[in-house]
Amino acid sequence: MHSPPALIESPSRQRLFVVLVSIATFMGTLDSTIVNISLPTIAEYYHTSVTMVSWIPIAYLLTLASAMIAFGCYADLHGHRKIYLGGFALFTVASLLCALSPSIEMLIGCRVAQGLGAAMLQAIGGAMIAIYLPQQIRGRALGTMATFASLGIVVGPVAGGFLTEFASWHWIFLVNIPVGIAAVLLGRAVLPADGEAARADASFDVFGAVLLFLTLSSLIFTLSMGKSLGFLSPMILASAVLFLAGAAGFLYRESHASCPLVRLGIFKNRDLTIGTLGVMCVFLIYMGTSFLMPFYLEQGRGYPTSIAGLFMMVPALAMLVVATLAGRTADRVGSRALCIASRALFVATMALFSLLTTETPILLLVANLALFGAAMGLFTAPNTRLLMSHAARGEEGLVSSISMTVRNIGSSFGVAIFSLLFVYASGKIFTGIIISETQRDTGLHVAFIFGCIVAVVILATAILSREKTTGAAPATRR
Repeated sequence: MHSPPALIESPSRQRLFVVLVSIATFMGTLDSTIVNISLPTIAEYYHTSVTMVSWIPIAYLLTLASAMIAFGCYADLHGHRKIYLGGFALFTVASLLCALSPSIEMLIGCRVAQGLGAAMLQAIGGAMIAIYLPQQIRGRALGTMATFASLGIVVGPVAGGFLTEFASWHWIFLVNIPVGIAAVLLGRAVLPADGEAARADASFDVFGAVLLFLTLSSLIFTLSMGKSLGFLSPMILASAVLFLAGAAGFLYRESHASCPLVRLGIFKNRDLTIGTLGVMCVFLIYMGTSFLMPFYLEQGRGYPTSIAGLFMMVPALAMLVVATLAGRTADRVGSRALCIASRALFVATMALFSLLTTETPILLLVANLALFGAAMGLFTAPNTRLLMSHAARGEEGLVSSISMTVRNIGSSFGVAIFSLLFVYASGKIFTGIIISETQRDTGLHVAFIFGCIVAVVILATAILSREKTTGAAPATRR
């Protein structure tokens, strides 16, 4: 059993550490959103199809989501500093190669490498806050990290459009290079040496990591592409079979391996499991709503895309404002009360969304969108803080990466489920693209009622959960 690393005691060094973690979070979410607006330009540049160019964001997101748990476990075993600095270095080099790619195939391959770098960073950001910062300021740091994550989402499309129009699409990757270099230099100065926290003698479950990567990538591909390719298409069915086979193989491997990648007993902790499922369900609701709302605004209310985009900035901006405040408040009053409040707010906003019609007053719509974003900001940092309070010493990276992975799975579930409910409830599958106002309202209502039910369930589980206030538990792993 290794001894815990020393906390960062210097206030100035603590602030620099929070800046470092926030930069990594910002870069990860920025590169999830900055590319999409440039895809038509990139397709024209390479003289390729829309289908081919769609793999530019897919390759990044699939790799990002599927590799985080493996990197989180590796960091727990062999040190967080080397994984974090390696992630920045890989992300920066891959960004340069993306900008210089002579072919669409190479660009897609470099996006895979960029996704691996982002996975190394996002897997352990929350874990390092729990490891290196005193407990009384962890919520504030997590709130700052959540704020920068939201900022990346807001800035991405705007920055991508500006750079593509006034410079070149290459610059959406080149802007990462000076930031990445500065982050590596800052990390070398700020991050504590791994020292005894590293476990060089421990065995990393490579086969389990490969199985998990195949399992998660096939699941997320099935959920993300099922709607566009058809859930009964041969490719999607094959991906679903691969997921089931991979999941069975992974569970068997982890229950029999002497040094498993994921200690399955971790999920016997009821509060940790409840908090993790809460992450998945909250992002299911958030991304499902974010997917459907433009259809309501553009097809229902008749707003142009530019105006609809302004409406969709409201929840992101509310999240920005609330996230840091929520983190600071969690340090004073604990995380559990804020997690309960955020989920109650999700119940209220989903209930109001389920009543939307084209006659709904604009001010009421904007207010509910703001409350929806505030609920997200109120949830993120306190729930992460609560989860990390239940992480056994030596498993902080695992818990952090599991949380980030189920966040991506929940997002994929949200788009898939909300879109399916809307399609079937509205009758769009039978009537084609043009549907009546009544059909559209019916589809929206059914989808949002489902979101309300999910919110009620996770509110109930949050009320039953507990928060640990005495720091990390002793390691029981390996």
